[in-house]
Amino acid sequence: MSAVRGVVPAIVIVIAVVAALWPRPSDAAGVVNHDYVGAQRCKSCHAAEFAAWEKSPHARAFDVLDADAKKSVRCLTCHTLVTDDTQLGLTGVQCESCHGAGRHYTPDYVMRDQELSALLGLVAKVDERACLRCHTDASPTLGAWNWQSKRELIKHWKD
Repeated sequence: MSAVRGVVPAIVIVIAVVAALWPRPSDAAGVVNHDYVGAQRCKSCHAAEFAAWEKSPHARAFDVLDADAKKSVRCLTCHTLVTDDTQLGLTGVQCESCHGAGRHYTPDYVMRDQELSALLGLVAKVDERACLRCHTDASPTLGAWNWQSKRELIKHWKD
């Protein structure tokens, strides 16, 4: 009986991982196919973190772009979550820019399980490497990058 109890959670995890990785058909009508849920969804459980983010430069990252940059995939790669549709409420550097696309880890039962949420894509502890995807020497208008000082500008966590 105890062997069965150990197998059931393993089966649930395998099914969840397979569902997360299973390819989804794209729609020929141009519907964007992605795994992002947006900061508004995160806000429902993480209100304090959302409030801190909302006041940060990351929240306004799309808004600072000029008209040409708002059409440039090079710029949109860092200033939005989904480069081919800026009407989805996924503009700016949102939670999922650093913590991973949330489609599979945002259900409450997954978020309560650290191991399962990590298996389904949640990056709980973000380090400098996540920032360096966008904050590079090639980034226009960004000065010298300093992880320790810059992370204080976006702090939305408890030490």
